Order: sequence, then structure tokens, then C-alpha cells
Amino acid sequence: MRAGPTSEAVRVGDLKKLRFTLPQAAQILKIEANHLRKTVDRGWLAKSYVQFHGRKLRALDGIDIVCLLMSDTVSPRVRNTLYLQLKHWPEGRYLTGTMELQVQAPSGSRTIDVSLDRPVHDAMAGINALERTVQAVDADGTIHGSGVEAHRIAALIDGGMSAADVARDYPNLTAAQIESAVAYAKVNPKHGRPYPTHTVKAALRKGRGGLGRAFAAARDEAEA
Repeated sequence: MRAGPTSEAVRVGDLKKLRFTLPQAAQILKIEANHLRKTVDRGWLAKSYVQFHGRKLRALDGIDIVCLLMSDTVSPRVRNTLYLQLKHWPEGRYLTGTMELQVQAPSGSRTIDVSLDRPVHDAMAGINALERTVQAVDADGTIHGSGVEAHRIAALIDGGMSAADVARDYPNLTAAQIESAVAYAKVNPKHGRPYPTHTVKAALRKGRGGLGRAFAAARDEAEA
């Protein structure tokens, strides 16, 4: 993934140059990766690929992201017309304001105004959030500089621990790293045996048989 443009005024060329794997795109869109794969398999998006750790993977660019963000607010006919026009817009043109579309329908051509500001804003917000995650989580799923797996931290949050409790038990992690770990794990599901949903320290803090739970948690951690 290349770093995205930081200016509020985003050009077509800025978004066309970006490439995201499907899990990365799913994080930007805040949807499950499997749901995005089904959408991509329907075939209305132009095919492109990216080399990722020696593998050729299906990729989406920034224009794909913008149009996917609009899929729930416009009809497929409008979306497809918009997509084709944006793909052929000059790279120096800014994506802002309202776009006038000539949409062909069985009853004839009609003009529709489509606002670009919100989907472009949401796309850039998602891209910037992804960039923070990429900086925080290494390619192998380990939180950078910590030796702690992102899925381990995400399992604790999913199990009911607060971010503050996780930070107390993992004092080498920042709140931003914990947030990035959860975001990473959401779109990169862990296969195989899940991580424990509580730390040993958390089990001890609960009391009332907490020591037994702590030993069980420690055993699970050692076997994971």
C-alpha cells in the first residue's frame, strides 16, 4: 500500500495510484473481508493486482473504494455509470462537489446529481486509519516493536476486557496500538485455535476462584 494523499482536495490521480489488498480495502470500508470478496466476485469492478510478500493478490484502487462506499446510497445503474466516468476522468481533476451523471434507463436518459464530498471524505478517513494500522502491525500480524500478536490483543477486547485493562496488563502497548490490533484482526481473521479472552492478571483480579482461571489461562497461553 502506498501512502495516501493528505490534502482535503483529492484528485482522481491521487486515488488511482493507490493499491489495496482486499483485507486492507475491507478495513477502509469497515466491512468483513469475506463480504467484500463476494462483492468483488460479482464483477463490476475493474480487475487489478498487487504483489504482496511475493504473492499476486487482487487489489482495489481509491476510485474503487469511493464507489463501493456509495453502493448503498445509489442504484446499481447509477453506481456503474459513476464508476466508468470516474475511471476515465483526467487525473488532475478534483473529486469534490456534485457530479452530474447522464444515466441510461429503459424509459430513456435522465440526469442525476451525485455528491462526491461524503464518499471521498470517508474514503480518505479510512485510508488514513489503515495507514496507522500498517505502521502499528507488522506483516506477520505482530504489533510493531512489542512481540505481541495483534490477534491476541483483539481476543482480549472481544472477550470483554476494556482497552484500559489490556493496557494495564500490557504496559508496553499504547492505546493506539491496541486500537490498531483490533482493526487488523477484524479484517484478517485468525485460523486455528483462538487466543485466550482474558489475561492471567485479569483472572487474578476477579478473585473468587480466579487463581484457577489464571492457571488455565496461563496453560492456554503456553499452548497457543
